[in-house]
Amino acid sequence: MKNKKNTENKNNKKIIQILLDLLYIIIGTFFIALGTNMFLLPHKMTTGGASGIATIFYYVLNIPMGITVILVNIPLFIFSIIKLGFKFNIKSIISTILLSFFLEIVKLPLSLYEGIDLFTSCIFGGLIVGVGLSMIFRADCSSGGSDLLAQLIYRLTSLQSLSNILLIIEVVVIIGQIIAFKSINLALYSIIAIFISTKVVDIIYEGIYYTKVVTIITRNKDKVTKSILNDLKRGATITNSIGAHSDDRIATITCIVTRPQIAKIKKLVKACDANAIMYITTVNEALGNGFKEM
Repeated sequence: MKNKKNTENKNNKKIIQILLDLLYIIIGTFFIALGTNMFLLPHKMTTGGASGIATIFYYVLNIPMGITVILVNIPLFIFSIIKLGFKFNIKSIISTILLSFFLEIVKLPLSLYEGIDLFTSCIFGGLIVGVGLSMIFRADCSSGGSDLLAQLIYRLTSLQSLSNILLIIEVVVIIGQIIAFKSINLALYSIIAIFISTKVVDIIYEGIYYTKVVTIITRNKDKVTKSILNDLKRGATITNSIGAHSDDRIATITCIVTRPQIAKIKKLVKACDANAIMYITTVNEALGNGFKEM
């Protein structure tokens, strides 16, 4: 009877978490579409990624942004599903579809755009898009585009820095913008918008661009370690310890994680040992296997 009740509680928690993630995705994609359509798109600016490509296609080929976002992401998701599985991609697929939908639906009267200059637009566009991205990252997924491509490259190649991969992709998109619109000025404003959206994500979603050292104190060492190695694809260091109050034998697990892994490791540890103690510290730089070269 007790086991049945525990199973029901776990199932209820999973359902609540799924609904919460879905809410984050809906709010996040709405904000990205709002910031893009209200401030960035009217001035041919972008925060990079698939939306940057969609902005170029919108003005050069008159293709709706939502359609371009879907078309750009289809081959990425097919390849990602083949290499990483459907479960890894399901929330990101939902996020991309919702973003495409909102990009076509959330359109405000043109009169609202009048008098909004480039500088104001890049600031507020970057802020609103940054809030949206933060919500999506809270759901442990991405909106596709450059995030998904960067994760694929990071996981399937020997390149060690996810942030550097993202930077290269955004630079390529900005160069495409310069060529398409023949304006360095627009590209520079887009860079400001990208910088602002990135910093907003930093503030709202703690540690999203920093390497973190995670220390876990647990009585379920084997399960937690196995989850980190298999699900997170990260190494860990185990120190056998003794609790000062209880005098029980416990394990202290130390693990260094990267940008997209912070939310995931919290969920993994909670699932493995709800009574574990975990604290996370920021490090300026991580060197060695799995990170930057020495």
